[in-house]
Amino acid sequence: MKKILLLPLALCLSVFAHAELELSSGSLKSLKNAGEYAYVEIDWSKAKVVEFDGKNKVDKSWGTVDAYNKAQGADWVKDWPEVKRTIVKNTAWEKYPARPCFNKKNKKGVQITVNPQVWKAYQNCKDEDERNKIKKNCVWVNPSTAKYKFVLTVTQVDMGNGVASAFGMGMSTGGAVICGTIKLIEIKTGKTLATIAVKYSKGVGNYSQHTRLNDVIVGEVFGRIPELMD
Repeated sequence: MKKILLLPLALCLSVFAHAELELSSGSLKSLKNAGEYAYVEIDWSKAKVVEFDGKNKVDKSWGTVDAYNKAQGADWVKDWPEVKRTIVKNTAWEKYPARPCFNKKNKKGVQITVNPQVWKAYQNCKDEDERNKIKKNCVWVNPSTAKYKFVLTVTQVDMGNGVASAFGMGMSTGGAVICGTIKLIEIKTGKTLATIAVKYSKGVGNYSQHTRLNDVIVGEVFGRIPELMD
């Protein structure tokens, strides 16, 4: 497993975020096809919210994402649909400052564009500044032209801890963790070209739940897929 140093060691005692990804079947060679596009779908329906201990073992289980959000309060329930949509949108980022992202690392091959739901939502957005911001920072191509899609099925998620992130000693303190599988699917045929096991991927910490989830999914999951193509 590769670990990536995010800051000079002298600045922090523990600064590692990491991803454990494994190509379990098929091939990712199609991702080297320049001029083609893919988009991302994330299935949270099978996800269980857990808390991992320091040895990557489940220390506590909250049940489904819906059950977890209800336990956290009305604001969590209200914000969740937008959190999900924002994370998927950000998989289409062209640049991800100081963090890996798929499009930056695979810039000569397949690029991830926004998915159909995000495309529709932002085409109808009345905030022109918001639309222009998305188009400036993301690959903004009609997803109906995409040849492939990535389907991430989340099986376990540790939402991380905002308080721990604020007072922790390392960048990964309080970071969110994702486990599950990713399938690379050829849209026209429905054929699964590859399956990637996401065994334990942890992002950097942040006080914001959205930022913690965004970092682990955009950076530590999809941002590391090009490394499996080597």
